[in-house]
Amino acid sequence: LIAPSFTVVNSYCIGSSISALPATSNNGITGIWSPAINNQATTTYTFIPNAGQCAQNVSTTITITPLIAPSFTVVNSYCIGSSIPALPATSNNGITGTWSPAINNQATTTYTFTPNAGQCAQSVSTTITITPLITPSFTVVNSSCIGASISALPATSNNGITGSWSPAINNQATTTYTFLPNAGQCA
Repeated sequence: LIAPSFTVVNSYCIGSSISALPATSNNGITGIWSPAINNQATTTYTFIPNAGQCAQNVSTTITITPLIAPSFTVVNSYCIGSSIPALPATSNNGITGTWSPAINNQATTTYTFTPNAGQCAQSVSTTITITPLITPSFTVVNSSCIGASISALPATSNNGITGSWSPAINNQATTTYTFLPNAGQCA
């Protein structure tokens, strides 16, 4: 009996389109495969030669690999207008690909990672929230007489923003003071 020989791809990602197995072997034996192609599970297929060829049955297994979900460690919140670093082109678990759309530091946006071909990986999405800037509000300080003792300006605004004032208090001249919010407050 002749053993039919075949050149077949033996591994696919789950859900991939799998071509029909060849009805003729590399060494000219014709026949049919059983069972039908299954792109959802690893399956062993048997080639059954047509009658009258003095050929034997042969089997091959096609392995179906599940899709991997790429994982990322990304900062998901920024202040409006902040510099947002590029999203990583390689996931924590080694999947390479691209993100779309382009980074937007003006509005909350959902980004989708599309893996490069041939990795048995699925697309994943992440949302980066863009927080508008808060303007600190303060109770107006009344005028003071020259040389009078002036209390320190508050380090926390009425709406909870912490920071410091610049320049130092000057009780000798009318002065404009600027409140500098502490980092990380979107203020």
